Amino acid sequence: MTSKKAGELLSENMRTLYLWSLHKTSDPYKAEDLCSDIMLAVMQSAPNLKHDDAFFGFVWKVAANTYKYYLRKLGRDVFSELDENIPDTEDMLLDLCDRAQFNTLRRELAFMTERYRICTVAYYYNQMSVKEIAEKYGLTPQTVKFNLFQSRKILKEGVAMERQFGEKSFNPLPFKFQVIVDGSFNNPFNDLFNRKLTGQILLSAYYEPMTVDQLSVELGVANVYLEDEVRLLGNYGFLKKHGEKKYQTSLLILTKSYIDAIFDKLDEKYRTRLKNIIDAMRAKLPTVRDVGFTGCDLKDNLILWDLFAYSCIVAFRDVDKGCNYSHLYDNTSGVCYACGYDDEDIKYPFQGFSETFQYNNHCNGSKINFNGHRCHESGPGDGILSNDETYSGDYFPVFEKEELNKVLEILVSEFEGMKLFMSDIAQLTIDTLKEHSPECAYALIDAYCPYITIGNLCGWFGAAAENTGALERPAKDELAGIIGYKYVPWE
Repeated sequence: MTSKKAGELLSENMRTLYLWSLHKTSDPYKAEDLCSDIMLAVMQSAPNLKHDDAFFGFVWKVAANTYKYYLRKLGRDVFSELDENIPDTEDMLLDLCDRAQFNTLRRELAFMTERYRICTVAYYYNQMSVKEIAEKYGLTPQTVKFNLFQSRKILKEGVAMERQFGEKSFNPLPFKFQVIVDGSFNNPFNDLFNRKLTGQILLSAYYEPMTVDQLSVELGVANVYLEDEVRLLGNYGFLKKHGEKKYQTSLLILTKSYIDAIFDKLDEKYRTRLKNIIDAMRAKLPTVRDVGFTGCDLKDNLILWDLFAYSCIVAFRDVDKGCNYSHLYDNTSGVCYACGYDDEDIKYPFQGFSETFQYNNHCNGSKINFNGHRCHESGPGDGILSNDETYSGDYFPVFEKEELNKVLEILVSEFEGMKLFMSDIAQLTIDTLKEHSPECAYALIDAYCPYITIGNLCGWFGAAAENTGALERPAKDELAGIIGYKYVPWE
């Protein structure tokens, strides 16, 4: 392959290599360095590649080797090496007198695939004959002999290998499983991600397919334990097979790199536009108050928070067309995705986007909680406010149907502006998420978004309203962002 051809193919796949590097290092600057090292190594070795169609397999092999060298430079792991001259006898294990070598051999047994491991352990540890092993596991004696022969070759190669465990082996990344279901409750399904290992498997195999062996080294977990987890994730459809040995995640993950990127884009392009919409609402507040709804004498700031929240919810309902639910188990369907970040580590933590509450006497309301604002656990609908307080207008506006229609007529241009605003943001989330996701996840993005993406950004809406000076942060005892209705407004 010519250097020019290799350069062209690398340029086309630079984003994938960078995302892979970012996934491995969890640091944008380290990812850039690792990606550059990979590309340099590929360019140096590409002229030795005889067939162009083998390029991509060659690239990932170079990437894996470069990553190992990168880890060695960091000095993360030190392993004892074992002489390759393992005795080819039945008492192979007993001939290893050096304890470090013996531990290395045990390590390799732990990382051996099930097919070879069960025969090796039965033969060398449990002192079973070839015939006994064949009868116990339903194999032919010839298959047992072949597996033992192959296992010795694998062990000889493995004990001389320096395994570099991935960072997830000691520092698991955040992984929050999110599910929206339509159907029966299933305890095993909901408990699937209450342990760390399943999430780390899906994070590891997100950008590229991986074998159980590769996952084992990446996570520092022996194959004997990992195989069951991989099978379980495959049964639920969260891992899909690639070829005979590799698996890739089929769950959409909102990574921290995506969240950071979308918040930066929103700050750069959309804060001023949001402020203009709220300022236009403020200019019409005197006319809005003249409608005479209950609570029309509340402070400007409170009414604006409430109208702003409602406009966000109405705009989202207009933009969002739902999503394509997929089969999960039994007669249950739903949407499953994951968040690969901790709320405290992002710029605008998520608290909630829109919810409908059934108040006393069927008075419905919606709320929107923003970064830095108190959550409304003590708000209407939980028994804290009495019926009279709910309808009093002392805490939030309450509208009759005709009154709300009049307010919407007054603010029709602002609400339409918010719909256009939300539509642009919805498309931005989709485009940005595709920039930070593998191509195999594009179908999930198209099926689920913006149903799940805008809700995870709601912290930005409130922070932008406050940071631009369009609104002031409500006091702790104020219920901001709630509107009460004496009917269901969207039916």
